[in-house]
Amino acid sequence: MKIYLDYIFLENLVVNIVIISELIIFTKSKVSTKRKVVIIFIDTILSCIFAMYSNTVSYILHFFVSIGILFFLFNPKNIYELIKKFCYYYLLYFIYIGLIISFSILLKINLENIINKLFIYVFSGIFFHFLCRDLWKMWKINIKDRDLFYTLKINDRKINAFVDTGNSVKDPITSLDVIFLKKELEKEILTNNINYKKTYINVSTVNGSQIKVGYIIKNITVYKEEREIAIIDKIILSFSLDNSNTPEKYSAILGYDTYLENLKGVIL
Repeated sequence: MKIYLDYIFLENLVVNIVIISELIIFTKSKVSTKRKVVIIFIDTILSCIFAMYSNTVSYILHFFVSIGILFFLFNPKNIYELIKKFCYYYLLYFIYIGLIISFSILLKINLENIINKLFIYVFSGIFFHFLCRDLWKMWKINIKDRDLFYTLKINDRKINAFVDTGNSVKDPITSLDVIFLKKELEKEILTNNINYKKTYINVSTVNGSQIKVGYIIKNITVYKEEREIAIIDKIILSFSLDNSNTPEKYSAILGYDTYLENLKGVIL
């Protein structure tokens, strides 16, 4: 029985790591690593307990426990957000389980062997990760041009900005997104903000890769049609925007990841 429970624990641990991790990525939610790890282990332990009592009561309890798990994981603002997360949780769960079944049949893998089973779980999880990541690309076709214009407030300076959906520049060390601004704003913004940290970023374009100077800055307020919609806690500013390729009324370019994660440009 001990070995059996060990196997059940490992299976549920892998499944929960994959599902919860991909749910966080898919919904572009911000969850601390500590909370994520704690929730995964609690969910795994409870799943093992419910697996020992496979009956109607255990299924009902597992249903309500899943709601509680998602509540403590995401701390949603309202019941509507919790319901959406719950629906996405089970949607991703069934897709992942479907991949496991499909790959095991396609590759003719015997799932009675625990090593084979863990292998197919991990293999399906890797495939599932790339599938979820690429699902976001389908949303670009639904983005209207009018949705891509914003106003940034850095210190007391308001700057017109637009989103470049093809821009995904990110600092590999800090994992921070980059906002590109016109050169003439550098002195004004940096002089009025002493709480910045200088860094260097690698920018790849059609003309090759270049190392650009960047500045890590905190608390940038973002407005949409005069309404405050977000505060970006930390991001990198790069004053290297080419004026010749930028409309005159816009002095900054936001990246697509910033649009998705900070501005909630695509709502799931």
